[in-house]
Amino acid sequence: MSLRRGITRRRAASTTRTADGTGPDRARTPARRGPSAKVLGIGAAGVLALCALGATAGVHAAGGDDASPAVLLAKVLGPSGTSNGDIGTDASGVRPIGDGASDQGGDRSGRAPAKTPPPAPVPTPDATPAPTPTPPPPVDDAPDGPEPRDPSDPLSPEYNPYLTPGDPAFVSDDEKAAWLGREAVVRSCMADAGFEYLDWQWWLGGSPQPAGLTADEATAWSNALRGSANADDGCRAQAMNAAAAAEAAGTPLSAPVPAAPAPDVPTERENWLEFQAAVRSCMAELGYEYRYWEYWNPAFDSPDGSPARPSGLSEMAKAQWNLAAFGDTTDTNAGGGCWATGLGSSGYRTFD
Repeated sequence: MSLRRGITRRRAASTTRTADGTGPDRARTPARRGPSAKVLGIGAAGVLALCALGATAGVHAAGGDDASPAVLLAKVLGPSGTSNGDIGTDASGVRPIGDGASDQGGDRSGRAPAKTPPPAPVPTPDATPAPTPTPPPPVDDAPDGPEPRDPSDPLSPEYNPYLTPGDPAFVSDDEKAAWLGREAVVRSCMADAGFEYLDWQWWLGGSPQPAGLTADEATAWSNALRGSANADDGCRAQAMNAAAAAEAAGTPLSAPVPAAPAPDVPTERENWLEFQAAVRSCMAELGYEYRYWEYWNPAFDSPDGSPARPSGLSEMAKAQWNLAAFGDTTDTNAGGGCWATGLGSSGYRTFD
């Protein structure tokens, strides 16, 4: 049973958000001379890490208890495997050129040395210069999104499947009333525990967690709501138990359903795109491309599970991109980097 809706039916499959499953580890390739490319890469990555460190600490305060990339989809990317081996050119097959010395005894035959044959003629190179490859377009020239769509199109950012009758994910007023009745119990329980719990209609997006919490405060808030790992002792579990008891007594929990938002109020999808635009702008300032994508639209599914990250990057380039985007070269759930910057500047909120 869904903790969000208290029913067995959940969101439509088309809204599933993908996680990253990027490339395999590389083989170890030792380098014979000079610092390896990995050493140089780590140096560059370290600079980005220092820039991203401050933003990482504030991700809970900016985006809510579940604002990490893992929950915002599994919204973007999953962990990308990187190699622990050196990255460089293996020079083990290169042989040194001989010094040309003769044997110690020399040639004592008395014969004249053989003449060196003239060099073979070298073909004259073509005078026509090779074409210069066209450079890729600047990051700023990347498209910001598709052409506007009819708001009634299920793939439109203005479309909310939970508010559209006939959509498989539509949430009825009875379901909303039952949910809000349980939320009232959660809010009372959290208040007794010393925590604020905001009004939350999950079908509109947003988060019940107050903004501005530190990481420790957000953890304490979440523990009060969810309880311990091995017991249903959190406020959410208490609300579910109260709802079951009320149902058995013939007086199911219920609460008034607020009116639907006006058409000009941004949908959750539109808020998400605003957040992603802020991430994209931050990445562009650092010199990285961050591609437009829509988590609800299967047309943006990526073969490697990474719709925002450009394809064809080396393992080192992927690590540097991840560091800029999430504040960590391998952990794309770190929630720092431009992800945290985008959460802070856009005010995007999410929860589950």
